[in-house]
Amino acid sequence: MSHEHEHDSEPVLRTTPARMARGIAIVGITLAIAGGLLLYLFDDMIANPPPVALMTKPTPTPPPPTAAGVTEITILSGSSVQGAPDYDPDAAEVPLGNKVVWNNADNAIHTATSGTGASDPNSGKAFDTGLIDPGAKSKEIDISGAKVGDSFDYHCQLHPYMTGKITIVEAAAGGGASGGGAAAGPTIHIPAGAQNQGQPSYDPDSIDVKKGDKLTVVNDDSAIHTATSGTGASDPNSGKAFDTSLIEPGATATIDTSAIEAGAHDYYCIVHPFMTGKLNVT
Repeated sequence: MSHEHEHDSEPVLRTTPARMARGIAIVGITLAIAGGLLLYLFDDMIANPPPVALMTKPTPTPPPPTAAGVTEITILSGSSVQGAPDYDPDAAEVPLGNKVVWNNADNAIHTATSGTGASDPNSGKAFDTGLIDPGAKSKEIDISGAKVGDSFDYHCQLHPYMTGKITIVEAAAGGGASGGGAAAGPTIHIPAGAQNQGQPSYDPDSIDVKKGDKLTVVNDDSAIHTATSGTGASDPNSGKAFDTSLIEPGATATIDTSAIEAGAHDYYCIVHPFMTGKLNVT
């Protein structure tokens, strides 16, 4: 005969009403004590909050220093013909920190590539403008790492007989670009519209300087100009005392008067011979 289990499920825990009341009372007392402590310490907690980690933004990296200015070199019209003048100035002085731009005034494509020619193993290592279309300007070339006194020969890859030289010189106080801004020392401006005969050509058209001054010529016109000693192309002494060579619109040129004899010197623009002025050196 089989025996059935009297208890098939887990035993149920039971408690008395008195024990239940004591438990509820203990929980109530605990909550009351905690609430009292919270109210007692509330003001102190607000006045002295727990320390937190301060989130600070990282200091941004300063931008790299910009060059002091831009030195412009002109690739002259007709320079693709061997034997013709090519780069102007042919031997350019570039203030330390300046970038260099070549302006192609010719009707052929050119380059300005460091080195003495294609056979130079270092050709293009210092700088290379790439192809410069007629009437266009090269990208700004930054000769990084150059020091005062460093010289760089360069040439045109398409016309290797075209050669020039760049020499790094001390930057003038305060730096400055080849065009724009106020020039220090004696200055002549070529006014806007000077290319039109009968309009003011040089301002002032007569200027006094001391021997040794650096005279700045600023081209404010929209055409190319020069300031060339002499009375015109027929003058046998034309350009012997001084010559700025071609000055692009918005660019400047410098005349070193230390090699110019004291006295009055007529000058004119080779491109527009009706433009004349006078330089008085004392």
